[in-house]
Amino acid sequence: MTEHGSRMTTPHSVSKPGWVWRVLRIVYLVVFAPLRAFMAVRRAMTPASVSALLFGIVTLNIIWGFPWTGLFSACVGMFGAGCLIHFLTRPSLDTSFTLPNSAAKEQPFQVTIHAKNQSILPALDFGLAFAKPVLTRKRWMRRKAQSPPSYSVEQSGQQHLFLRPGDSAALSASLTFHRRGIHTLPDTLVSGSFPFHLFESQVAAPSPASIAITPMPLTGEDEYAKGLLNNLGGWSHKLLSGDQLDYTGSREYEPGMQVRRWDFPSWARLGVPIVREFQSPSVPQVFLIIDTALSEHAEPDNAGEYPAFEQMLSLTTTAIYDLAKQTVKIEFFLTDSGSEQVESSGIYLTDTDPESMLIQLAAAAPVDAGQADHQISSALELAGRSPVLVLTTRSLPELKNSAYQSCTVIRTDTPGQPPASQPSSRQRSPRPQPQTV
Repeated sequence: MTEHGSRMTTPHSVSKPGWVWRVLRIVYLVVFAPLRAFMAVRRAMTPASVSALLFGIVTLNIIWGFPWTGLFSACVGMFGAGCLIHFLTRPSLDTSFTLPNSAAKEQPFQVTIHAKNQSILPALDFGLAFAKPVLTRKRWMRRKAQSPPSYSVEQSGQQHLFLRPGDSAALSASLTFHRRGIHTLPDTLVSGSFPFHLFESQVAAPSPASIAITPMPLTGEDEYAKGLLNNLGGWSHKLLSGDQLDYTGSREYEPGMQVRRWDFPSWARLGVPIVREFQSPSVPQVFLIIDTALSEHAEPDNAGEYPAFEQMLSLTTTAIYDLAKQTVKIEFFLTDSGSEQVESSGIYLTDTDPESMLIQLAAAAPVDAGQADHQISSALELAGRSPVLVLTTRSLPELKNSAYQSCTVIRTDTPGQPPASQPSSRQRSPRPQPQTV
Protein backbone atom coordinates (compact mmCIF):
# COMPACT_ATOMS: atom_id res chain seq x y z
CA MET A 1 0.00 0.00 0.00
CA THR A 2 2.82 2.33 0.75
CA GLU A 3 4.43 1.78 -2.61
CA HIS A 4 1.10 2.26 -4.39
CA GLY A 5 0.50 5.53 -2.55
CA SER A 6 3.94 6.86 -3.37
CA ARG A 7 3.41 6.06 -7.04
CA MET A 8 0.13 7.97 -7.06
CA THR A 9 1.68 11.12 -5.57
CA THR A 10 4.62 11.28 -8.03
CA PRO A 11 2.62 12.59 -11.05
CA HIS A 12 1.11 15.42 -8.97
CA SER A 13 4.54 16.59 -7.85
CA VAL A 14 5.81 16.55 -11.45
CA SER A 15 2.74 18.27 -12.92
CA LYS A 16 2.92 21.34 -10.65
CA PRO A 17 6.00 22.88 -12.34
CA GLY A 18 4.34 22.22 -15.70
CA TRP A 19 1.27 24.25 -14.75
CA VAL A 20 3.48 27.04 -13.43
CA TRP A 21 5.37 27.27 -16.70
CA ARG A 22 2.09 27.30 -18.67
CA VAL A 23 0.72 30.15 -16.57
CA LEU A 24 3.94 32.13 -16.93
CA ARG A 25 3.91 31.57 -20.68
CA ILE A 26 0.33 32.79 -20.97
CA VAL A 27 1.14 35.88 -18.91
CA TYR A 28 4.18 36.56 -21.07
CA LEU A 29 2.15 36.31 -24.26
CA VAL A 30 -0.61 38.58 -22.92
CA VAL A 31 1.79 41.24 -21.66
CA PHE A 32 3.98 41.37 -24.75
CA ALA A 33 1.21 40.79 -27.32
CA PRO A 34 0.58 44.55 -27.90
CA LEU A 35 4.30 45.19 -28.37
CA ARG A 36 4.63 42.29 -30.80
CA ALA A 37 1.58 43.49 -32.73
CA PHE A 38 3.00 47.02 -32.92
CA MET A 39 6.36 45.75 -34.20
CA ALA A 40 4.65 43.53 -36.78
CA VAL A 41 2.62 46.47 -38.11
CA ARG A 42 5.69 48.69 -38.15
CA ARG A 43 7.72 46.18 -40.14
CA ALA A 44 4.86 45.69 -42.61
CA MET A 45 4.33 49.37 -43.37
CA THR A 46 5.05 50.58 -46.91
CA PRO A 47 5.36 54.11 -48.34
CA ALA A 48 1.63 53.99 -49.13
CA SER A 49 0.58 53.23 -45.55
CA VAL A 50 3.09 55.74 -44.15
CA SER A 51 1.64 58.42 -46.44
CA ALA A 52 -1.91 57.60 -45.29
CA LEU A 53 -0.83 57.78 -41.63
CA LEU A 54 1.01 61.09 -42.06
CA PHE A 55 -1.89 62.65 -43.96
CA GLY A 56 -4.26 61.55 -41.18
CA ILE A 57 -2.03 63.19 -38.56
CA VAL A 58 -1.88 66.40 -40.59
CA THR A 59 -5.67 66.59 -40.98
CA LEU A 60 -6.03 66.04 -37.22
CA ASN A 61 -4.21 69.34 -36.49
CA ILE A 62 -6.38 71.42 -38.84
CA ILE A 63 -9.55 73.16 -37.77
CA TRP A 64 -12.36 70.66 -37.79
CA GLY A 65 -14.90 70.99 -40.55
CA PHE A 66 -15.65 69.87 -44.04
CA PRO A 67 -13.66 68.42 -45.85
CA TRP A 68 -10.95 67.75 -43.22
CA THR A 69 -13.15 65.47 -41.12
CA GLY A 70 -13.85 63.27 -44.13
CA LEU A 71 -10.19 63.16 -45.11
CA PHE A 72 -9.17 62.22 -41.59
CA SER A 73 -11.77 59.46 -41.44
CA ALA A 74 -10.74 58.16 -44.86
CA CYS A 75 -7.03 58.02 -43.95
CA VAL A 76 -7.61 56.37 -40.58
CA GLY A 77 -10.11 53.93 -42.05
CA MET A 78 -7.80 53.06 -44.94
CA PHE A 79 -4.90 52.49 -42.56
CA GLY A 80 -6.83 50.42 -40.01
CA ALA A 81 -8.89 48.40 -42.49
CA GLY A 82 -5.88 47.78 -44.73
CA CYS A 83 -3.83 46.54 -41.78
CA LEU A 84 -6.61 44.19 -40.60
CA ILE A 85 -7.30 42.82 -44.07
CA HIS A 86 -3.60 42.31 -44.77
CA PHE A 87 -2.92 40.17 -41.72
CA LEU A 88 -6.16 38.20 -42.10
CA THR A 89 -5.53 37.34 -45.75
CA ARG A 90 -1.80 36.70 -45.44
CA PRO A 91 -0.98 33.59 -47.53
CA SER A 92 -0.55 30.27 -45.75
CA LEU A 93 1.35 27.99 -48.13
CA ASP A 94 2.71 24.46 -47.81
CA THR A 95 5.90 24.09 -49.85
CA SER A 96 7.56 21.08 -51.48
CA PHE A 97 10.61 20.90 -53.70
CA THR A 98 11.84 19.17 -56.84
CA LEU A 99 15.63 18.97 -56.98
CA PRO A 100 18.40 16.51 -57.93
CA ASN A 101 19.95 14.11 -55.45
CA SER A 102 23.36 15.75 -55.73
CA ALA A 103 25.17 18.60 -57.42
CA ALA A 104 28.82 19.52 -57.83
CA LYS A 105 30.40 22.33 -55.89
CA GLU A 106 30.32 25.69 -57.71
CA GLN A 107 27.92 24.23 -60.28
CA PRO A 108 24.37 25.69 -60.49
CA PHE A 109 21.38 23.37 -60.32
CA GLN A 110 17.66 23.90 -60.77
CA VAL A 111 15.15 23.78 -57.91
CA THR A 112 11.39 24.03 -58.31
CA ILE A 113 9.29 25.22 -55.37
CA HIS A 114 5.72 23.91 -55.30
CA ALA A 115 3.54 26.03 -52.99
CA LYS A 116 0.04 24.81 -52.14
CA ASN A 117 -2.53 27.11 -50.57
CA GLN A 118 -3.71 25.32 -47.43
CA SER A 119 -5.91 28.15 -46.15
CA ILE A 120 -9.69 28.42 -46.57
CA LEU A 121 -9.16 31.90 -48.05
CA PRO A 122 -7.60 32.57 -51.43
CA ALA A 123 -4.03 33.86 -51.52
CA LEU A 124 -4.01 37.33 -53.07
CA ASP A 125 -1.11 39.35 -54.46
CA PHE A 126 1.76 37.29 -52.99
CA GLY A 127 5.31 36.43 -53.99
CA LEU A 128 7.45 33.34 -53.50
CA ALA A 129 11.26 33.27 -53.34
CA PHE A 130 14.34 31.77 -51.69
CA ALA A 131 15.98 33.76 -48.92
CA LYS A 132 19.17 35.55 -49.90
CA PRO A 133 22.34 34.65 -47.99
CA VAL A 134 22.89 36.84 -44.96
CA LEU A 135 26.38 38.30 -44.66
CA THR A 136 27.80 38.91 -41.22
CA ARG A 137 28.36 42.53 -40.34
CA LYS A 138 31.97 43.61 -40.42
CA ARG A 139 33.08 44.75 -37.01
CA TRP A 140 35.44 47.61 -36.48
CA MET A 141 39.08 46.50 -36.17
CA ARG A 142 38.10 42.95 -37.08
CA ARG A 143 41.21 40.86 -37.62
CA LYS A 144 39.71 37.63 -38.84
CA ALA A 145 38.58 37.72 -42.45
CA GLN A 146 34.90 37.15 -43.06
CA SER A 147 33.92 33.87 -44.64
CA PRO A 148 32.08 34.18 -47.97
CA PRO A 149 28.43 33.09 -48.20
CA SER A 150 27.86 29.37 -48.51
CA TYR A 151 25.44 29.69 -51.43
CA SER A 152 24.08 32.07 -54.05
CA VAL A 153 20.64 32.10 -55.61
CA GLU A 154 19.47 33.27 -59.02
CA GLN A 155 15.73 33.60 -59.39
CA SER A 156 13.27 35.73 -61.29
CA GLY A 157 10.74 37.45 -59.08
CA GLN A 158 7.23 36.15 -59.64
CA GLN A 159 4.14 37.85 -58.24
CA HIS A 160 0.95 35.78 -58.14
CA LEU A 161 -2.29 37.74 -58.04
CA PHE A 162 -4.71 34.98 -57.11
CA LEU A 163 -4.44 31.40 -55.84
CA ARG A 164 -7.56 29.50 -54.87
CA PRO A 165 -7.63 27.22 -51.79
CA GLY A 166 -6.03 23.87 -52.62
CA ASP A 167 -4.30 25.13 -55.77
CA SER A 168 -0.52 25.17 -56.25
CA ALA A 169 1.98 27.66 -57.67
CA ALA A 170 5.52 26.90 -58.83
CA LEU A 171 8.75 28.87 -58.85
CA SER A 172 11.97 27.83 -60.58
CA ALA A 173 15.28 29.01 -59.18
CA SER A 174 18.95 28.26 -59.68
CA LEU A 175 21.10 27.60 -56.62
CA THR A 176 24.87 27.35 -56.38
CA PHE A 177 26.62 26.11 -53.25
CA HIS A 178 30.24 27.12 -52.69
CA ARG A 179 31.11 24.51 -50.07
CA ARG A 180 31.09 20.75 -50.11
CA GLY A 181 28.77 18.86 -47.76
CA ILE A 182 25.15 17.99 -47.09
CA HIS A 183 23.33 21.32 -47.22
CA THR A 184 19.77 22.23 -46.37
CA LEU A 185 18.01 24.43 -48.90
CA PRO A 186 17.56 28.10 -47.97
CA ASP A 187 14.41 29.27 -46.25
CA THR A 188 11.38 29.95 -48.40
CA LEU A 189 10.02 33.51 -48.21
CA VAL A 190 6.30 34.08 -48.81
CA SER A 191 5.54 37.80 -49.12
CA GLY A 192 2.06 39.31 -49.26
CA SER A 193 1.11 42.88 -50.24
CA PHE A 194 -2.69 42.78 -50.27
CA PRO A 195 -4.56 45.16 -50.36
CA PHE A 196 -3.20 47.85 -52.66
CA HIS A 197 0.38 47.41 -51.35
CA LEU A 198 -0.50 49.31 -48.18
CA PHE A 199 1.31 46.70 -46.12
CA GLU A 200 3.88 44.08 -47.08
CA SER A 201 5.09 41.30 -44.82
CA GLN A 202 7.21 38.18 -45.27
CA VAL A 203 6.95 34.79 -43.64
CA ALA A 204 10.09 32.63 -43.68
CA ALA A 205 9.49 28.87 -43.69
CA PRO A 206 12.45 26.52 -43.13
CA SER A 207 13.08 24.10 -45.98
CA PRO A 208 13.11 20.42 -44.95
CA ALA A 209 14.83 19.32 -48.18
CA SER A 210 18.59 18.88 -48.39
CA ILE A 211 21.06 18.15 -51.17
CA ALA A 212 24.52 16.60 -51.31
CA ILE A 213 27.14 18.98 -52.72
CA THR A 214 29.90 16.81 -54.15
CA PRO A 215 33.53 17.88 -54.74
CA MET A 216 34.44 19.45 -58.04
CA PRO A 217 36.56 17.39 -60.45
CA LEU A 218 40.17 18.46 -60.23
CA THR A 219 41.30 20.83 -62.98
CA GLY A 220 44.85 21.62 -64.01
CA GLU A 221 44.83 25.22 -62.81
CA ASP A 222 48.44 25.08 -61.54
CA GLU A 223 51.48 22.86 -61.89
CA TYR A 224 50.70 20.97 -58.72
CA ALA A 225 47.22 19.99 -59.90
CA LYS A 226 48.62 19.05 -63.31
CA GLY A 227 51.10 16.75 -61.60
CA LEU A 228 48.31 15.02 -59.70
CA LEU A 229 46.29 14.56 -62.89
CA ASN A 230 49.35 13.21 -64.73
CA ASN A 231 49.96 10.68 -61.98
CA LEU A 232 46.35 9.60 -62.03
CA GLY A 233 46.33 9.39 -65.83
CA GLY A 234 49.53 7.34 -65.86
CA TRP A 235 48.14 4.90 -63.33
CA SER A 236 44.88 4.57 -65.25
CA HIS A 237 46.70 4.01 -68.56
CA LYS A 238 48.91 1.36 -67.00
CA LEU A 239 45.87 -0.36 -65.54
CA LEU A 240 43.93 -0.44 -68.82
CA SER A 241 46.85 -1.02 -71.23
CA GLY A 242 46.28 -4.77 -71.19
CA ASP A 243 42.65 -4.49 -72.21
CA GLN A 244 42.95 -6.25 -75.61
CA LEU A 245 40.46 -8.30 -77.67
CA ASP A 246 40.58 -12.09 -77.31
CA TYR A 247 39.91 -14.41 -80.29
CA THR A 248 36.95 -16.74 -79.57
CA GLY A 249 36.45 -18.52 -82.94
CA SER A 250 35.10 -18.24 -86.52
CA ARG A 251 31.60 -18.58 -87.91
CA GLU A 252 29.66 -18.10 -91.13
CA TYR A 253 28.73 -14.54 -91.96
CA GLU A 254 25.07 -13.54 -91.63
CA PRO A 255 23.52 -10.27 -92.88
CA GLY A 256 23.60 -7.61 -90.18
CA MET A 257 26.42 -9.23 -88.24
CA GLN A 258 29.10 -6.93 -86.87
CA VAL A 259 32.36 -7.76 -88.62
CA ARG A 260 35.62 -7.25 -86.71
CA ARG A 261 37.87 -9.21 -89.12
CA TRP A 262 37.31 -11.48 -92.15
CA ASP A 263 38.70 -15.03 -92.03
CA PHE A 264 39.93 -15.20 -95.67
CA PRO A 265 41.64 -18.64 -95.48
CA SER A 266 38.46 -20.26 -94.19
CA TRP A 267 36.40 -18.32 -96.73
CA ALA A 268 38.56 -19.63 -99.58
CA ARG A 269 38.49 -23.19 -98.26
CA LEU A 270 34.73 -23.37 -97.58
CA GLY A 271 33.47 -21.03 -100.31
CA VAL A 272 31.25 -19.02 -97.96
CA PRO A 273 32.04 -15.78 -96.07
CA ILE A 274 33.64 -16.55 -92.72
CA VAL A 275 34.33 -13.98 -90.00
CA ARG A 276 36.42 -14.14 -86.87
CA GLU A 277 34.79 -13.31 -83.57
CA PHE A 278 36.49 -11.43 -80.78
CA GLN A 279 35.36 -10.34 -77.34
CA SER A 280 36.79 -8.11 -74.68
CA PRO A 281 38.17 -9.72 -71.56
CA SER A 282 36.37 -9.43 -68.26
CA VAL A 283 35.82 -5.89 -66.99
CA PRO A 284 38.73 -4.98 -64.71
CA GLN A 285 38.04 -4.33 -61.05
CA VAL A 286 39.68 -1.55 -59.04
CA PHE A 287 39.62 -1.12 -55.28
CA LEU A 288 39.55 2.60 -54.47
CA ILE A 289 40.50 3.57 -50.90
CA ILE A 290 40.04 7.16 -49.70
CA ASP A 291 41.96 8.02 -46.56
CA THR A 292 40.22 10.89 -44.76
CA ALA A 293 42.80 11.24 -41.99
CA LEU A 294 44.77 14.49 -41.97
CA SER A 295 48.49 15.01 -41.66
CA GLU A 296 49.90 16.45 -38.45
CA HIS A 297 50.68 19.84 -40.03
CA ALA A 298 47.29 20.38 -41.70
CA GLU A 299 45.72 23.75 -40.94
CA PRO A 300 42.30 25.04 -42.00
CA ASP A 301 41.83 28.15 -44.10
CA ASN A 302 39.53 31.12 -43.42
CA ALA A 303 36.46 29.12 -44.48
CA GLY A 304 37.29 26.30 -42.07
CA GLU A 305 38.29 23.87 -44.83
CA TYR A 306 41.53 21.95 -45.33
CA PRO A 307 42.88 22.70 -48.84
CA ALA A 308 44.82 19.44 -49.17
CA PHE A 309 41.82 17.43 -48.00
CA GLU A 310 39.46 19.14 -50.46
CA GLN A 311 41.98 18.68 -53.29
CA MET A 312 42.25 14.99 -52.49
CA LEU A 313 38.46 14.62 -52.68
CA SER A 314 38.46 16.47 -56.02
CA LEU A 315 41.10 14.08 -57.32
CA THR A 316 38.92 11.17 -56.13
CA THR A 317 35.99 12.62 -58.07
CA THR A 318 38.12 12.78 -61.21
CA ALA A 319 39.24 9.17 -60.71
CA ILE A 320 35.64 7.98 -60.34
CA TYR A 321 34.58 9.77 -63.51
CA ASP A 322 37.53 8.43 -65.52
CA LEU A 323 37.10 4.84 -64.36
CA ALA A 324 33.34 4.95 -64.96
CA LYS A 325 33.93 6.05 -68.56
CA GLN A 326 36.24 3.06 -69.06
CA THR A 327 33.54 0.66 -67.73
CA VAL A 328 35.77 -0.33 -64.83
CA LYS A 329 34.11 -1.89 -61.81
CA ILE A 330 34.91 0.21 -58.75
CA GLU A 331 35.04 -1.13 -55.21
CA PHE A 332 34.72 2.02 -53.10
CA PHE A 333 36.05 2.28 -49.55
CA LEU A 334 36.00 5.44 -47.42
CA THR A 335 37.41 5.73 -43.91
CA ASP A 336 34.73 6.96 -41.54
CA SER A 337 34.64 7.99 -37.87
CA GLY A 338 31.24 6.46 -37.09
CA SER A 339 29.20 7.27 -33.98
CA GLU A 340 30.36 7.70 -30.41
CA GLN A 341 28.85 4.40 -29.27
CA VAL A 342 29.88 2.14 -32.16
CA GLU A 343 33.30 2.18 -33.79
CA SER A 344 32.99 2.39 -37.56
CA SER A 345 34.64 -0.08 -39.90
CA GLY A 346 34.51 2.33 -42.86
CA ILE A 347 32.08 2.81 -45.73
CA TYR A 348 32.24 0.10 -48.37
CA LEU A 349 30.27 0.31 -51.63
CA THR A 350 30.23 -2.20 -54.45
CA ASP A 351 28.14 -2.61 -57.59
CA THR A 352 26.80 0.93 -57.28
CA ASP A 353 26.58 4.00 -59.49
CA PRO A 354 29.14 6.84 -59.39
CA GLU A 355 26.61 9.26 -57.88
CA SER A 356 26.33 7.17 -54.71
CA MET A 357 30.10 7.32 -54.31
CA LEU A 358 30.13 11.07 -54.84
CA ILE A 359 27.42 11.51 -52.20
CA GLN A 360 29.66 9.69 -49.73
CA LEU A 361 32.47 12.08 -50.66
CA ALA A 362 30.15 15.01 -50.02
CA ALA A 363 29.63 13.88 -46.42
CA ALA A 364 33.28 12.95 -45.83
CA ALA A 365 34.99 14.46 -42.77
CA PRO A 366 38.47 14.10 -41.25
CA VAL A 367 38.93 11.12 -38.95
CA ASP A 368 41.51 9.96 -36.43
CA ALA A 369 44.74 8.67 -37.95
CA GLY A 370 44.88 5.51 -35.86
CA GLN A 371 41.33 4.56 -36.72
CA ALA A 372 41.98 5.28 -40.41
CA ASP A 373 45.08 3.02 -40.41
CA HIS A 374 43.06 0.17 -38.94
CA GLN A 375 40.31 0.61 -41.55
CA ILE A 376 42.84 0.76 -44.42
CA SER A 377 44.42 -2.51 -43.28
CA SER A 378 41.00 -4.15 -43.27
CA ALA A 379 40.27 -2.73 -46.73
CA LEU A 380 43.53 -4.10 -48.15
CA GLU A 381 42.67 -7.56 -46.88
CA LEU A 382 39.26 -7.21 -48.48
CA ALA A 383 40.76 -6.10 -51.81
CA GLY A 384 42.86 -9.21 -52.22
CA ARG A 385 44.70 -9.29 -55.55
CA SER A 386 42.65 -6.51 -57.17
CA PRO A 387 44.47 -3.33 -58.21
CA VAL A 388 44.31 -0.86 -55.32
CA LEU A 389 44.51 2.94 -55.49
CA VAL A 390 44.91 4.78 -52.17
CA LEU A 391 44.29 8.54 -52.13
CA THR A 392 45.48 10.32 -49.01
CA THR A 393 46.87 13.57 -47.62
CA ARG A 394 49.53 11.99 -45.42
CA SER A 395 52.47 9.67 -45.83
CA LEU A 396 51.76 5.97 -45.31
CA PRO A 397 55.16 4.35 -44.74
CA GLU A 398 53.58 1.17 -43.37
CA LEU A 399 52.30 0.28 -46.84
CA LYS A 400 55.88 -0.02 -48.16
CA ASN A 401 56.55 -2.95 -45.85
CA SER A 402 53.23 -4.67 -46.49
CA ALA A 403 52.83 -7.84 -48.51
CA TYR A 404 50.09 -6.46 -50.75
CA GLN A 405 50.84 -6.20 -54.44
CA SER A 406 49.56 -3.76 -57.12
CA CYS A 407 48.88 -1.05 -54.53
CA THR A 408 49.41 2.57 -55.61
CA VAL A 409 49.37 5.54 -53.23
CA ILE A 410 48.87 9.12 -54.44
CA ARG A 411 49.35 11.80 -51.83
CA THR A 412 48.14 15.40 -52.03
CA ASP A 413 49.83 18.17 -50.08
CA THR A 414 48.64 21.67 -49.35
CA PRO A 415 48.41 23.47 -52.73
CA GLY A 416 51.28 25.87 -53.34
CA GLN A 417 53.27 24.79 -50.30
CA PRO A 418 56.08 22.28 -49.76
CA PRO A 419 55.39 18.93 -48.11
CA ALA A 420 55.14 18.83 -44.34
CA SER A 421 58.34 16.82 -43.98
CA GLN A 422 60.42 19.57 -45.62
CA PRO A 423 61.25 22.96 -44.13
CA SER A 424 59.11 25.87 -45.25
CA SER A 425 60.33 27.79 -48.27
CA ARG A 426 58.92 30.03 -50.97
CA GLN A 427 59.64 27.58 -53.72
CA ARG A 428 56.79 25.65 -55.29
CA SER A 429 56.31 22.17 -53.92
CA PRO A 430 57.62 19.41 -56.19
CA ARG A 431 55.26 17.45 -58.37
CA PRO A 432 53.76 14.57 -56.36
CA GLN A 433 54.86 11.10 -57.33
CA PRO A 434 52.73 8.01 -56.74
CA GLN A 435 54.19 5.41 -54.43
CA THR A 436 53.88 1.84 -55.72
CA VAL A 437 54.32 -0.90 -53.21
